[in-house]
Amino acid sequence: MIQKLNYAIQVGELGTLAMAIGERHDEFAANFAGDKVMDSVISGEKKETDAIITAIKRTKNASRVDELDAARDNAFTALGDTAKAYLLLGAAAEKETAREILTVLEKYRGIAHLNNANESAQLASLFKDADAPALKTKIEALPNLEAAFAALRAAESAFLAETKAQNDQKIGAGENASSVKKRLVSLLNDQLIPYLNVASVAVPADYGAFADAVAVLVQKANAVVVQRSKK
Repeated sequence: MIQKLNYAIQVGELGTLAMAIGERHDEFAANFAGDKVMDSVISGEKKETDAIITAIKRTKNASRVDELDAARDNAFTALGDTAKAYLLLGAAAEKETAREILTVLEKYRGIAHLNNANESAQLASLFKDADAPALKTKIEALPNLEAAFAALRAAESAFLAETKAQNDQKIGAGENASSVKKRLVSLLNDQLIPYLNVASVAVPADYGAFADAVAVLVQKANAVVVQRSKK
C-alpha cells in the first residue's frame, strides 16, 4: 500500500517527487493503456508539476535579485574603501583625487538602504558624476580606483539585467508555489494514491510495478520530512 504524502513536504521536494512520479508513469504506461481514469489523473499531475516547477524557478529568481543587490552594495562599499586607501597611502596627487571621490560618494551615503529602483537611480547619478571629463581623467590615473568603479558598474548592470528578465517573465507567470502545492498534494493523496492502491490489488500485473515505484518515492519523500522534523 502506498502511504499518503506528508503535507509538510517542502515545495522543492514536492517538485522533485512529482517529476519522478511522472517519469515512472511513462515507463509503465503501456501496462494500463486505455485507462481513462489514470490518464486524467496523470494529466492533472503533470500539469501541476509544470506549474510548481515554474513557481520554484520564480522563487529562485527572486533570491538571485537579492544576491545581485547585495553584490552592488558590496561593490559600492569597496569603492569607498579604495578611495580611503589612496587618501591614507597615496602620493599627494592621489590623495587629492581620493578626496574628490569621497566628496562625491558622500552624496550617496546610505544608498544601500534605498529600495531597488531608487538605488539604481542613485547609481546612475553617481556614474554620471564619475564620467564628468575632469573627474574621469583623474579616476583613470588610479588603476585600483578605476577597477573599483568598473566593478560597481558591472554589479549594477548584472542587477538591472536580472531585474528586467524577471519583469518580462511576470507576464502570465501564474500562481505562487504554495497555491500549487496545495492542489498537487491533494491530487496525489486524494486521487492518484487511492486509485493505485485499489488498482494494484485488483490488477497487480498491470498496476503493481507502477504502484510499487510510487510507494518507494513517497516513502523516501516522507522520510526526509520526518528526519527534518527531528532536527
